Amino acid sequence: MVFMKLMSYALAIALLTPAAAMAQTAPLIRDIASGSGFTLVVKADGTVVGWGRDPNGEAARPVSANRFIPAPVVIDLPGKVLQVARGETTQYALLEDGTVIAWGSNDAGQLGNGPMGASSEPGRYPKPSVTPVPVTGLKDIIQIEAGSKHGVALRKDGTVWAWGTRNEGAIGDGAPKTLHSAIAISPTQVPGLQGIKQIAAARGHNLALRADGKVMAWGNNRDGQLGNGTRDSGWTPAEVSGLDRIVGVAAGLAGFGGNDVSGAVRDDGTVWTWGSGVAGLMGNGTDNPSPDDPGGRNLLPIQVPGLTKVKALTLGFGHAAALLNDGTLRMWGHDGWGQIGVGRGNDDDPYYPKPVMPKGIKNVASVQLGSLRSFAVRTDGSLWVWGHADLGARGVLGRHLRVPTLLELP
Repeated sequence: MVFMKLMSYALAIALLTPAAAMAQTAPLIRDIASGSGFTLVVKADGTVVGWGRDPNGEAARPVSANRFIPAPVVIDLPGKVLQVARGETTQYALLEDGTVIAWGSNDAGQLGNGPMGASSEPGRYPKPSVTPVPVTGLKDIIQIEAGSKHGVALRKDGTVWAWGTRNEGAIGDGAPKTLHSAIAISPTQVPGLQGIKQIAAARGHNLALRADGKVMAWGNNRDGQLGNGTRDSGWTPAEVSGLDRIVGVAAGLAGFGGNDVSGAVRDDGTVWTWGSGVAGLMGNGTDNPSPDDPGGRNLLPIQVPGLTKVKALTLGFGHAAALLNDGTLRMWGHDGWGQIGVGRGNDDDPYYPKPVMPKGIKNVASVQLGSLRSFAVRTDGSLWVWGHADLGARGVLGRHLRVPTLLELP
């Protein structure tokens, strides 16, 4: 791949110990969305920066000849941003006024702006939109999430709305994937969901946390990620079996083969996982089973042993992170490029099937996991990164990082 020259916004990079970083003045980070080769970061002032592979207008600007942005650049968006989400090649931003904008690919209606996503001509699709467009009809939104080719939004009134592909029930409206209903080109309300406090989405499945502490799930269920004891797709939301008193939910990817995983935190600080056990994501000591081996598919939630006092859970691509009440992290799963942060990174034995503590990072306020990469925001507002290098990037971002490393943004 040929990479573009360094953009006008250069990346300021420093490799610092956590103690040295305390003296640095760094921006508070509102949110991070990283995957499919591109990363978006929302800063405290509502501006967004991004970097990585840019073949579909990920940076909301005309695609360069090299289709790569090797260092963070400011993304020009029509308003201050609270949160971002990323699909396979589509980006979403929740603005401070409660509306949602989208840009990038629209081959499955995932922009949610009304036009049919797929072209009527066989084998042809519309060009990606490098200009952000409003997602039709959304207002009073407090959270957004995205799967590969669908978006999900939580309104202030506790209702949930989804759009994009209906494949295997991804948007949960009960309509089967037929020739005339394969795509929801505008948001539709997900039936049976009221009083929702939080949502989560991965490649093709979704979770919704009810106010009573129960969890609802719908979409793809190939590995049992809906947690209802079956592997049948969920065309409408159904309750996850055996869970109560839940305070947080997460959804993620376990491997390249379409393996997905779900997780939840209870009010007693324990963590529960279900779905694909590939990469050791159940956190129970089962190393890296194939999907058909014992532990490869977990159709009901199981507790992650030894984890207590957890307040938040994040699931990435083959790895997981739990944020404890004391501001420390516990991580498990795949560590082939150092994304667990213990200083190792070993392709010959790359799995940590039980939670371990990353090195040199504490006072963590939030954690986000991307594709083979991990991010943490500390209470001093500084942003730390570790894991896989971004191909073609420079400095810190162009290296495999075995331990958490300070990243300064423009």
